[in-house]
Amino acid sequence: MLSRIQLNEYPAIKERHHGRISQYPLINAVISGIQEGFVYADSSRNTFFISTKAGFSLFDSLRPAPNFESELFYFLQHAADIPGYLHIYGPSRSFQDHVAANWAKHKIRQRAQFRYLGDGCATNERLLPPHYRIAVIQEVGLVQLEEAFKLDFGNRYWNSTADFLTHAIGACILDEKSEPAAICYSACVVEGYAEMDTLVMPAHRGKGFMKIVSEPFFNLAVRNKLIPHWDTFVSNTASYRAAQRFQLQLVQEYDLLSLLVRT
Repeated sequence: MLSRIQLNEYPAIKERHHGRISQYPLINAVISGIQEGFVYADSSRNTFFISTKAGFSLFDSLRPAPNFESELFYFLQHAADIPGYLHIYGPSRSFQDHVAANWAKHKIRQRAQFRYLGDGCATNERLLPPHYRIAVIQEVGLVQLEEAFKLDFGNRYWNSTADFLTHAIGACILDEKSEPAAICYSACVVEGYAEMDTLVMPAHRGKGFMKIVSEPFFNLAVRNKLIPHWDTFVSNTASYRAAQRFQLQLVQEYDLLSLLVRT
């Protein structure tokens, strides 16, 4: 049903399915050739499957066959080059039902997308403890960031260390020893959107650092003429409420299907 396609064939998929793909910046970054990933399609280009290196995935079909769900699930189980643990954005109800009836190794959770449409915001760096400060990620450097957060910045989403440091935007809270305490950075930048990812070190949670480190990120995005894209689990109360406090625009809520297809 599906076969892997080459980079020069990506534009045809992007054009035909742009409305669906553009809802998810990480997917759009792959099909736009900005970040490496895995792209499959049928011969008609009516059906596609796209996955990032980290397993965030999307599929759609303009003309699904009667046995589409079972064929797609078979493909996911046997396509050895895609990640074995997938997070599928907004899967159809029929595919969710098929998985639920045939495979125990899955879970479905609700996510919400928000976007910041403001022109910048005041920062609350003054609320940090004494001798804490804000720094951009390039000032901190990849080695120190990776030692602190262990997020594989140069490979999880971006194509390399150089790619991350050149094209990502982000801010860190540094403690009194100049060690990273929190980070807000872009997992991708595509078509004017910057998908943001935020992490606060366990020892610093409950101090309002997620909000404080997000503020300079918004300002960096505005300075670079980008719209921050905030995607979070609905059940993540702290993140969901923070998006509301920032008065971000709710774009949509959707199901995320996490699926272990291979061990």
